Amino acid sequence: MKNSIPKAFLLFSFGLFFLFSCSRQLLDIKNQTYKSYNTNNERGYIVSFKLNDTAVVPKSVVINGIVQDISNSNKTGDIYYVNVIAQTALLHNYKVKLDNKENGIYFEKNSNIFFQPVKFKLITD
Repeated sequence: MKNSIPKAFLLFSFGLFFLFSCSRQLLDIKNQTYKSYNTNNERGYIVSFKLNDTAVVPKSVVINGIVQDISNSNKTGDIYYVNVIAQTALLHNYKVKLDNKENGIYFEKNSNIFFQPVKFKLITD
């Protein structure tokens, strides 16, 4: 009985540590949406999200298994608009990058890359 109390305390402490260390990594992402498009020469998604935290830099977005890099030109104010190309005949030798991660965003902070899952809302017309 004496051994079970310290083990329970250690497990509880580890659980709290894990919970707080993971929650610090979660960013406040707002208005996260995506909309599909299909023109004659290209198919893909327009992804948008608002990010207030300027200490982190979004590097790429994953939507439906497709990865698209994010550049400064994708940013308007604190909102990002990213064209995730799924298929194109407009760009010669364009290769779609795939990822087995769930929908989300890769970020960089202090030279470290981390992934945050994001529940993007599908916008339909």
